[in-house]
Amino acid sequence: MKNSLGNPARGEAFFDRTSEIKKIYRVLDADTSIYLAAPRRVGKTSILKHLEEFPEKNYYFIYVITESIDDSNNFFKEIFEQLIKSNAIKSIAKTSNILRKGIESILGKVNSIQGVELREAKEPDYYELLIELFSNVLPEHGRVVIMIDEFPQTIQNILDKSGKESAQSFILKNRALRHNENVIKKISFIYTGSVSLFPMVEKVTSLTSINDIRTVEVNPLDPKEAKIFISRLMEDEEAILEETLIEYVIYKIEWLIPFHIQLMQQEIIDVYESGEQKLNEKLIDKAFDQIVHSRNKPQFEPYFARLTKLFKNNEYEFVMDVLRFLAENNEIDKDVLYDKGVQYDVGSNLKNVMDILESDGYLFLNDKHYRYTSPILKLWCKKHICK
Repeated sequence: MKNSLGNPARGEAFFDRTSEIKKIYRVLDADTSIYLAAPRRVGKTSILKHLEEFPEKNYYFIYVITESIDDSNNFFKEIFEQLIKSNAIKSIAKTSNILRKGIESILGKVNSIQGVELREAKEPDYYELLIELFSNVLPEHGRVVIMIDEFPQTIQNILDKSGKESAQSFILKNRALRHNENVIKKISFIYTGSVSLFPMVEKVTSLTSINDIRTVEVNPLDPKEAKIFISRLMEDEEAILEETLIEYVIYKIEWLIPFHIQLMQQEIIDVYESGEQKLNEKLIDKAFDQIVHSRNKPQFEPYFARLTKLFKNNEYEFVMDVLRFLAENNEIDKDVLYDKGVQYDVGSNLKNVMDILESDGYLFLNDKHYRYTSPILKLWCKKHICK
């Protein structure tokens, strides 16, 4: 297995998440859309790419990322354009005159496609064009699944640009699309992102707006899976990790997401090849400490840079104070947290802020105390953020 650190794992680099993939198909078989819930870097995008590349029979998956979009019509335009150019729709159109003619008709209403201008005219309503496109997909063609990555971030973008009313309208429009007669029984959606959906929706409206979506969780690897993953990453390396050392690596990492395991494997090899030819716990400790070297800044900076998009002004200052406090201390109890909330005038948003930090994998609540989910993230914050 190749170490695909920093990129979605494809082909031989993909570690099969059998349990999660089975759950996804089970929900889709029930004609339901999905929220794929997981913190950042757990492997959501790799799973989506795998579904797109290796679909089960009569399933067609189209991956769409909408992270930078801040407008409702542009959101539906991006979905429309990705559908039109997808291998999935092209494959169906080869055997369906109805879909092929439908696409030709719809393209006559479009000003541009993939940045190529076709005509001068008012920008069409891409929500309506999507519905028209879906009307030409028949149940016998199979199920088309549109996988929308960074959907919660799109909600945040619209909220920041156009306000709460526009963001609420956007959420409800997506619900209406899922329930449209041209969509039900033929089209499903998988929503995911590095920002948790539920706290984001609660910023804008009630959770009833998404209560038709089933949640499928992508969890960190369990110790048994992590052992297999580490072993496969080390297969082609000169260094050989005995089982006891693999167990020690797992103990050090603690939060067993593929990204952190890949980081650790990379550092183990670097330390080994630098001249320390004996693999032992001392070498593992050195590799662990090297993970937070500044050369890995591109891997960690997004964890903290994205907080500026999620939180503004006093909320952001509150979040950074909490993260710094936890980097220097092992835990923070609810009383101290409340006092900091008062200090930064977070008010009634305190719960929503903490829900986001917990859902997105920064912190976890243990009894009455919050702690860092990952010792690696804690170490990075302590070395680079607390200066």
